[in-house]
Amino acid sequence: LWMEYLYSDEGQIGWLKGYCHPIRFNDLAKNGKIPADVLAKLPPAESYAAAVFPTLDEQGKAKEAISKNWDAVVGANVK
Repeated sequence: LWMEYLYSDEGQIGWLKGYCHPIRFNDLAKNGKIPADVLAKLPPAESYAAAVFPTLDEQGKAKEAISKNWDAVVGANVK
């Protein structure tokens, strides 16, 4: 039941109220389900257009660098 709630309209709007971008945002917006006061508090759409996400290759290289250097920098053993 908890998962059903999280993905329901009410649950997804709850994520928005916490300034998280829920997976069903586009559907909620298309159907006019997002309260105006919640929409007004979100960053402008132009900000999302400028978002950059790392490629899988970049993520793999970052994971390798973190795993290799973590012990020396943080002082904790990572397997």
